[in-house]
Amino acid sequence: MKKFLLLLIALLFGLKASPLYALIIEPTWDPSITTNSEASAITNGILFAIQTLENDIDDNLTVKIDFVNNSNVDLGENSTYYLPVTYSSYLADLRSSATSVDDSNALSRLPVSSTDPVIGGSQIDLQLPLARLFGFYSSYGPDGYDSTIYLNIPIMNLSRPGANPNNYDLVSVTEHEMDEVLGFISTLPGNYPGGPIGPMDLFRYTTNVVRTWTTNGDNAYFSVDGTNLLARFNQQLGGDFHDWWSYTNLWAPPGVTPYPQVQDAYAYPDTSPDLGSNELSGLDVIGYTLASSVPKIRIQASGKNLFTISWLATSSGYVLQQSTNLSRNVWTDSATGSTNWVTLTFTNTDEFFRLAKVSAPPAGMPAASPDNLVLQQVTHAYRRHRQ
Repeated sequence: MKKFLLLLIALLFGLKASPLYALIIEPTWDPSITTNSEASAITNGILFAIQTLENDIDDNLTVKIDFVNNSNVDLGENSTYYLPVTYSSYLADLRSSATSVDDSNALSRLPVSSTDPVIGGSQIDLQLPLARLFGFYSSYGPDGYDSTIYLNIPIMNLSRPGANPNNYDLVSVTEHEMDEVLGFISTLPGNYPGGPIGPMDLFRYTTNVVRTWTTNGDNAYFSVDGTNLLARFNQQLGGDFHDWWSYTNLWAPPGVTPYPQVQDAYAYPDTSPDLGSNELSGLDVIGYTLASSVPKIRIQASGKNLFTISWLATSSGYVLQQSTNLSRNVWTDSATGSTNWVTLTFTNTDEFFRLAKVSAPPAGMPAASPDNLVLQQVTHAYRRHRQ
């Protein structure tokens, strides 16, 4: 498997360099949106949320989502396809694709094993985009999408700052739902007690930093390293168990003032959080590559029509790739491969370059085919705070 960590450099005549991120979220607009009198404002708000997420993640992945205006959902809801896959293969992928300090800390608490350290299960449920990122599946759901997101548009502010203090922020709600589409999930309470678990369940601890996976009580926290508690998980039935505690009040670690977050289980009106460190850490440790962890490409003129391309010498395991047309999203390995640095000749032809992180497929990984994996669908709901 080849996992791409994209930092794109557009080498135009004059060598103007500009970054382009590899995550692509392709929205489709349901008629409930396109026929709405506020269609332009709705789609602009959703596109802003999409751009925010695309700017934060550097994996070479295209996610397809159908967006629907539906006043029958409480606030937001997504119906997303997922796959149960072998835990050992997923863990091998996490280990081979680790790039950040959080990845290293998380893996230090995930021993190499055929079973998960939470309930001892041999499988884990992955949302379809995450399964596709790691090569477990090669396509989309039977309807052509990874997910359908339903938004209760009539009770949302469509732009910032919000005009109605009693309404909820469209951008925040959309970011919340898309996090879950990417795989930011627990399988509690539905799979309790037999499993399989979800990716976020690997980072669920009590205040005594002991792993927990239960629907009882309220002692469950998000921790990357099993020591520092970063956020408190929701344990209130009706809200998602991978979301943050917010049914009765907000929570933050000692010394930090509690504040609204994108992944709160119960949203507060007249707030507009964007993806924060806790949400990004979660996406990082379940397998995504944050933009901040990818080495930068440097380009320098070294003679007539000659330019030198290099990147940080301590960043190993990358191969240089190139393309002549971004719209086709077709990339080929440069003849220079992983050589760092390299001098190339350019004329007036547009050239685009990126770094790709190359890793070998873990032993025993199942074929990326629907023949040996069962595609299923799950719904997660985002609710309004009413207390």
